[in-house]
Amino acid sequence: MSWEILWSAVKEPLRLLVLAIIPTLLTYFGAIDAQWALVLLLVLRFIDKYLHEYGKNEGYEDLRKGLTRF
Repeated sequence: MSWEILWSAVKEPLRLLVLAIIPTLLTYFGAIDAQWALVLLLVLRFIDKYLHEYGKNEGYEDLRKGLTRF
């Protein structure tokens, strides 16, 4: 078993979990409704993926990690 392949497979759910913390906390403290939390999660995931792809295509190593930095 290759640890590199395993780490690549584990990173995707971890990214989603890290990005879900922000909308969850905002919902918990009553700042936003649950419907907006889902929209916010989707927007954050889009920004994360966009930064990753942009960094990969343009050669920016810092942007390749996206918002979550892994």
